[in-house]
Amino acid sequence: MSANWRDQRDKASRRWFYALFFLLPLTVVFGHRGLAPWLLLASLPAFARGAFWQSAFGKLFDNPSFGDPRFACFVSLLFLCLWIFLSGFWSPKHHFDLLFYVLGPALVGASVIWFALSLTREWAWRMGEAFLWSLVAGMAILSFEGVSEGFLRATLPPGGATDDRTRDIIALGRGVTALAPALFPAAAIAVRQWSRKAALFVLAMGVAAAVTNDVLANVVAIGAGLAAAALALGAQRITLKLAGWGAIAMLVLSPAIAALIPVDAIFAIVERNASAETVMTMSSSLHRLAIWKASAAEAISCLPFGCGADYARMWNATAPMVMVPGEPAALSVIPNHPHNVFLQIWLELGVPGVVAVAAFIWYGLAALLRARLSKAVGAAAVGAFVAILVSVMVEGSLWQVWRLAAMALAASGVALAHMLEKR
Repeated sequence: MSANWRDQRDKASRRWFYALFFLLPLTVVFGHRGLAPWLLLASLPAFARGAFWQSAFGKLFDNPSFGDPRFACFVSLLFLCLWIFLSGFWSPKHHFDLLFYVLGPALVGASVIWFALSLTREWAWRMGEAFLWSLVAGMAILSFEGVSEGFLRATLPPGGATDDRTRDIIALGRGVTALAPALFPAAAIAVRQWSRKAALFVLAMGVAAAVTNDVLANVVAIGAGLAAAALALGAQRITLKLAGWGAIAMLVLSPAIAALIPVDAIFAIVERNASAETVMTMSSSLHRLAIWKASAAEAISCLPFGCGADYARMWNATAPMVMVPGEPAALSVIPNHPHNVFLQIWLELGVPGVVAVAAFIWYGLAALLRARLSKAVGAAAVGAFVAILVSVMVEGSLWQVWRLAAMALAASGVALAHMLEKR
């Protein structure tokens, strides 16, 4: 390949990424589900390079060894996707295509990570600036939308103000969810590109967006991520290990923990002691307790292989109802998913799914420990991981592709911050 062709290709790729980073804030504000196709578009420069196919996959399979945590992590992912496919045979609706909901974002995200790790010094600097400004702009617009109760979503075409403004507000909260994990690598890039004070400003923008959009899960996720990142600044390896082992422990123990939730006692205490306004505010969280307990009991009944991919959506039609304080009518003990990815894995994929996900986390942790990250980048990795962990434990679903794309966006940000330190 001639040098002139490579220069033209790189220039086109750079402009492509600039356009995508310009669109990212608009994507999460006006359609958070668009993050998945956004990630696919971001992967095209990597897929168009022969070096990606040679190095990304060639190195994994030329000398395959479980001593290489990257290879073991990839095999764990493939096993999980194979099991998702096989579970379709006993799933009520026989969904055989759901493996692509997991495999697609993983492979596309891996290509973007590879691209970030292959950048020259000049490329890394420019891409870091674009990533950073995109996150700041996204959080700023989301904060404005939170304060103005969705002004832009209500006034801009195509639809204008919707009949149900609650849906708009929830969508804005999901926009914050989509950007929250990437907030931490953005702060690490800010330390390198700008200053420590600028990094604190970036984090403060994320907190403001979470608070103003009034989704408790986002506030808790970012708060937990900040606490974990602060710990990692002083003890990176220990904090990484605690986060990884803690995630595996929560995955393994989630049915036992959820089964022990005293739902009836908690409902009785809330109804007896809380005001009507407080009860209405808490109703969503209280409903989630009933969901988790019911999902745990159903998961145990489906052991060892699980009830099949997407079983929760089918179960919704026949599941029991529960009276939740603050709600005018009885609600199902299972909506479209258990609002906890770990419980969903137990429920739908059983022990093999749990083993695959635990192995993926274990080997992914080993790969991070081998990478010898700087203090700032290590803290960013821990903060993003803990923020993701909180989100998947209180509201996520394995079949929401945009959530997996959000994880890939954060991982690519960590890779970009790491490359900036190396360069």
